[in-house]
Amino acid sequence: MLTIFHGANTRSMRVIWLAEELGLPYEIKTIQFLNKEHKEPAYLAIHPLGKLPAIQDGDLYLHESGAICDYLIAKAGATHLEPKLGTSEYGLCRQWVYFAEATLMVSIGTIAQHTMLRPEEDRIAQVRDEAIENTAKGLSLLESALEGKEYLCGTTFTLADIMTGYDLHLARMLGQLTDAYPNLISYLARLSARPGFQKAAA
Repeated sequence: MLTIFHGANTRSMRVIWLAEELGLPYEIKTIQFLNKEHKEPAYLAIHPLGKLPAIQDGDLYLHESGAICDYLIAKAGATHLEPKLGTSEYGLCRQWVYFAEATLMVSIGTIAQHTMLRPEEDRIAQVRDEAIENTAKGLSLLESALEGKEYLCGTTFTLADIMTGYDLHLARMLGQLTDAYPNLISYLARLSARPGFQKAAA
């Protein structure tokens, strides 16, 4: 049985959402951040940095949400969630998968750190403001990319949408996803209507 170590509104949402889309059986083990469970030895033995997500699949332990998602898709043979290898559509999908984590999520996470997660005395206004500016640039890029499109790769829902949809969920929570981005508002509404997203966000 696949075990997903999960915390509310963390990147583990991506893994639960994907597992639902794939129809994979799984169990959730909730890690309570407020109770510092992510710093306990039992969890640090699974993920030495004490972050989420992590999974256990038999003898295999993995962390990093993108790597976990790639592994689960490959294991399930879920070709409907990724374009064919070597095609231009595949390249586009991988671009947005990496953009979601390596670019957009960096600035969104920095906003979260310097507005709510860190003690107030450790928050830096300049860092926050630069992250807000960078997030706006990333959202504007996505806004243009989704012009006339249902999903990032066209009419087909892919892993790129799961990775990016989580980012937009957080951006909305942090007040960064506004009416200035009508394509993204509509896009997130489509993603939020999927049962897998609703399960992951519950």
